[in-house]
Amino acid sequence: MSRAISVLRAVAGAPSHGARLAELVEGTGLSKATAHRLAAALVHEGLLAYDAASRFYTFGEFFLEMSNRAGKPPAASDAPQPDPAPHPSLYQRPEYCGNAISLAHLLCDRHLPGKRALPAMIHESVSGQTSELSFGRLSDYSSRFARVLTSVGIRKGDRVAVMLPKGVELIIAALAIWRVGAVYMPLFSTYSASAVNARLEAGGAKAIVADRVLVERARKYITPSTPVFLVEGDHINRIEGRLTQFWSSIYEAEPLAEAATYGENDPFIMTYSAKVVEPRYGILTPVRALAEIEQYMRHGLDVRDEDVFWNMTDQGWEYGVFYGLVGPLLIGKSILFCDGPYDVSQGYRVLSKFRVTNLTAAPSQIRAWRRGDPVAASHRLALRIVTVGGEPLPQDIISWVTQKLGVPLVNQYGHREAGMIVGMKHDPHDPRSLDRVSVGRVAPGFSLVVLDDTGSELGVGAEGILAIHVPRSPLFWFRAYSQDETATEARFRFGRDYYITGDTGHVDADGCVHYAGEASHAISMHKD
Repeated sequence: MSRAISVLRAVAGAPSHGARLAELVEGTGLSKATAHRLAAALVHEGLLAYDAASRFYTFGEFFLEMSNRAGKPPAASDAPQPDPAPHPSLYQRPEYCGNAISLAHLLCDRHLPGKRALPAMIHESVSGQTSELSFGRLSDYSSRFARVLTSVGIRKGDRVAVMLPKGVELIIAALAIWRVGAVYMPLFSTYSASAVNARLEAGGAKAIVADRVLVERARKYITPSTPVFLVEGDHINRIEGRLTQFWSSIYEAEPLAEAATYGENDPFIMTYSAKVVEPRYGILTPVRALAEIEQYMRHGLDVRDEDVFWNMTDQGWEYGVFYGLVGPLLIGKSILFCDGPYDVSQGYRVLSKFRVTNLTAAPSQIRAWRRGDPVAASHRLALRIVTVGGEPLPQDIISWVTQKLGVPLVNQYGHREAGMIVGMKHDPHDPRSLDRVSVGRVAPGFSLVVLDDTGSELGVGAEGILAIHVPRSPLFWFRAYSQDETATEARFRFGRDYYITGDTGHVDADGCVHYAGEASHAISMHKD
């Protein structure tokens, strides 16, 4: 408690624009890691606010409200203060508002002054070969491919389907799509041909970027006028479409001079439920969702400047797209990609080779690691924290991560339509946390309530329908499914103030969420 207070005092003694981490370290005498951890916890509780662009810590909403009641701002002295500028919500980053938002700038170009030569992506092949793509090259290649996209008629709002394995081509294609103001439409590499064609048809894809294996699955959708960008490789049987070689076109094109901009409500990603063949529950993710993505990267996943971050999940579903592709680029971290089919021994090799400190994985991957447990002891790992997004984990898995690996496990739950909304941290240094039976507390920026069958809110401990209270959830961005009014109405059957998660449970007096029966298996799954 005394160390947290010392951090608050350091902020109070700083200039009005706030204090950076180095100033907190100097002002408190704490180590950098400890000061960062305490500051992050204070941000999580709303006592401090953090501006990612300037990296300044200032007082959060709690103190601002208290100061408004008291009639004066919280400051180290009673010296006259200038009139304060309008204070944005803790969860509403100003760069994600308005009608002139450049995704190319937010995800790449703004990092160039200090990180041009640093890797935006590190790629590890199945054979153990490592390659890198710097922020500078990502900016250049994506600018060139954006020019190629515009040359075939791709414009703002058009959907461009991408069927690529994890690798350099995927990240270049995604950023190029966002440079022209279009919508990135990722498709699982494991989809059948019928699933691929159904999603291309429903989404109205204007162009396709694929390798020579996956493009075969889109053959039924492709017409002679469909632009198809093929990553150079082995021979392919003749297909219809306006074929263009991916890398050759990049090398021949001039960079696009100016990136397009989006409005905060404009879509930039389009996905469909992965559970069924037919394209159901189509979601157009708006640019304002970047606020939730940043919040989760910094506070849900606790990704720090010094971390080596690895999101192991697939880029074909929302968790992988939001927090494995967009999220790292948004905060200027390297994306670590490992291709090929999932293999436990390969996973341990990557962890040890790159000294990964912050890992997020699917529940199935953690279970696979536990089954291969004898291998773990022979590797020297640098892990600081493990996050699992998907479903409530059984106690034996929690014990294996916290005791065998000796690091905290954060088990989190979310929705495709919202991102991650509930989480519980199990810390080996806090024995009480290992026995917690709830699935955790609600993430900052969200308000979870319990409703009865008529849509009325229930009190503490009462079991009912779990719902997000939309007006009290500034990070909740979902409004409707694409061309599916019936599914949309089911989610908002008690009115637009409540998003129905599809799960039942209760919230206890400590604010912890408890599920009754099975949860809906989180961000990748849907109750059909």
